[in-house]
Order: sequence, then C-alpha cells, then structure tokens
Amino acid sequence: MKWRRLFCLLLAALMLLSLAACGKGDGETKNSNQLKVGDYELLYKGAYITEDYAGDDAIVLTLDFKNNSKKSAAYVDSIIELPVQNQENLEFTAVYVSEESDEMVSDSQLTEVAPGETIEIKTAFVLADTTSEVEVLFENIRGDKNASLTIDPSTLSQEPAQSGSASLTGDSKAEGPGGEAGVSDSGTGASSGEQLRDWWNGDWYGWWMMTGCWGTYEDMEGQWWDICGTIDIGEDGMGTVTLWDEDYTKSDPMFLTSVSLNEAGTSELGTMMSEGGWFMDVAMEHADWIVDPGLVDYESMIQIDGFYENGENGFYYDIFLRPWGTLWDDVEAEDLPAFYDDWYLPLIQAGEPMPERIG
Repeated sequence: MKWRRLFCLLLAALMLLSLAACGKGDGETKNSNQLKVGDYELLYKGAYITEDYAGDDAIVLTLDFKNNSKKSAAYVDSIIELPVQNQENLEFTAVYVSEESDEMVSDSQLTEVAPGETIEIKTAFVLADTTSEVEVLFENIRGDKNASLTIDPSTLSQEPAQSGSASLTGDSKAEGPGGEAGVSDSGTGASSGEQLRDWWNGDWYGWWMMTGCWGTYEDMEGQWWDICGTIDIGEDGMGTVTLWDEDYTKSDPMFLTSVSLNEAGTSELGTMMSEGGWFMDVAMEHADWIVDPGLVDYESMIQIDGFYENGENGFYYDIFLRPWGTLWDDVEAEDLPAFYDDWYLPLIQAGEPMPERIG
C-alpha cells in the first residue's frame, strides 16, 4: 500500500541522515588512534612497558608523526606531550634501544621530517603504577591545538629492559689523584660508586649563559637565565640529566641528556660525561659534555659547557649549578642567579623542594 511505501521511504531517509551525522567532519570513520594536532597528524600504533635506565617501570609509546605543515619539522619541536596518571604528571625518561648502545628509543623525535612525510617515533614516561589509565595530551608548539589519547597499561605487554654501556660498575676502581680509588675510604669499587652517586644525584639550581652567538642568535650574546635540573644516575653508572630554564619545565625540559659517571677525574668527585639525548632540537652525542667538579673554583658546584648548532645558527653555552638548598654566600653579587634573592632564597628558607617551574 502507498502509506507503507511512504513509511519505508521516510524510515530510510532518517537512517541516511543518522549515518551522515555519524560521519560529520572529515567524512571518514573516526579512528581514536588517529590524532590531528594542528599542522601535524599522529597515529598511535601501540605501547609496551619496560624498565628505564634507573630500573623504574616506564611506558613506551610508538607513534607515526606526519608533517602537514609547509616546512620541515622535527617531532620534538612541533609537539608538546603532557602525560597524566592518577592526576599526576608523568616525567619523561630514558629507555635504551639495546645493551650495546647508548641510543635512546626517543632519539627519533629529533629527525627532521619534510612536508607531507611521515616517520615513526617513540616516547617514554615513568609510570606511577602499571594498572591505572594513562592519558596523554598532545599539543602543537603554539598551544592552540591539541588531541588526547588514553591507554590502559594493564593491557600492555612487558618487554625486557635494556641498559646502555656502563662506565661505573660495582667492581670499578678507577684511580683518582694520588692513586686513591675515588672517594671510598675502604678502596672497594662498590662503596666508591655509591658515595660518588650520592654526591651527584639530586636537584640542582643555578644559571646559564649564551656566548659566541651567530646567525639568528647573534642578538642574544651574553644573555643569561636561571636554570634548574635533576641528576639521576643508577648503580651501573648510567643516568640522565634533566635541565630547564625560565621558558621550560621539568616535564618539558630544555635538556634531556643521557650521561655516564666515572671515578676518574681531577678530584675525588669523578667525571660526568654525556652519552646521548638532546638539547632543544639538536641531538647530543658522546663527550659533548665532560663535567669535572675538580676544575671549578667554588665548592659544591659543577660547570657544564658546550655549544648548540643548527644549520647556520648557534651559540656556545656555560651552565653553573649547585645542589638545591645551597647558599651562594661565597659568590660575588654579579655572579648570582637572577632569581636568587626573590625566588630561590625564600623557597629554601621555607624548606621547600625544588619546583618544576622557575619563577
């Protein structure tokens, strides 16, 4: 009958409208693993749990990064990651590719990607636990576009841990000045290594300066900023240095550098050396840093020097750090960090821990 045909046609039309509404947007079925972040696209390909350099549980995400902008871009310069678990921010961490290499899984983030091209990258965070959901917010560098991803760690596989080549082991007995074995009274490598790590590990505060600038950095000659950092070195002598100045945070650092610690040096405090990682958007390599506290004029201070170069632009830098909580009374006023009196002193006098942001 005609009214039945009319009813069927009307029902079919309503179903089509419903389907069209579901496909609103790009006209494609939504894929929760496909994220659009401004000029960039991310495809979540999976994750696994492993141990990081310090033996803590870490989640490693694998993503395809597609550059839809008009110029070449590296992931690390384009995307800001904000991982959260149990309402707490998760920290980035170093996970090594293999036992024989100091390369980290996250090194691919430094690769320049041409417009329209795609590469696979990995990123790693320390987990608070291996069961609670992790939400990762991805923002473009301007902070005006974002997308999020939720991962259930309880569904992920557990991969064996890899550690980079170690330079300070339990039986290490590298001799310091005068033939003495490091800082150990007993002369045993294990004791020496533990005391050495105790001196280096922890939170640090100071300032850094740019000199010898060229290219786009030429006008920044002699400028300096306060800087905070954390050194975390494990029993195998391998670890990371995380540094951030006034424009960065601990979760989005300026430096994330893998390092090795050795008892050899000009003093009983040994030497710390870079092994990999990155500074802003450039990769760091073995021996870019050679940090020897015995060469510094002040007690409880380390000086890190190096240079940054990207194409025709670059500068040299010097970083001066002291353990968080140290008074700088022995330093001339002009050599104090800019926020020393107004920010740092009130915090340490109140017994506050080092914040994750300066100022």
